[in-house]
Amino acid sequence: MVTRLEIVLEHDDTFFFQLRTADGEVVLRSLGSPSKIMTQNEILHLRFAIRDDAHWIPHEADDRSHFYVLKDKDGSVLAKSTHTKTSEELEKIKQIIVAAGGAPMIDLTKKHSSHAH
Repeated sequence: MVTRLEIVLEHDDTFFFQLRTADGEVVLRSLGSPSKIMTQNEILHLRFAIRDDAHWIPHEADDRSHFYVLKDKDGSVLAKSTHTKTSEELEKIKQIIVAAGGAPMIDLTKKHSSHAH
């Protein structure tokens, strides 16, 4: 499997994108939107946002895990990274995400809808 940006459909009404690494780990996921076109647009914005450190907002969760929120140029949230135990691990995840900026986009919603019938 290659590193890729996947578009997925959940609950038949919410589209998400997620960045899946070559080993199958999801390291970044959007918040979800009501349409596939909006999700595809978010991916375009993501490809630009990951290049600029100003768009990467580090956070620490209540359980003391670390994650990034990636924001668009207007300040809206594009996606959240996976949670890590340490800030050092989080930096490694960031490097993976940045390196995958040009990853192919795979639409998994087509497969989902064809199995629904």
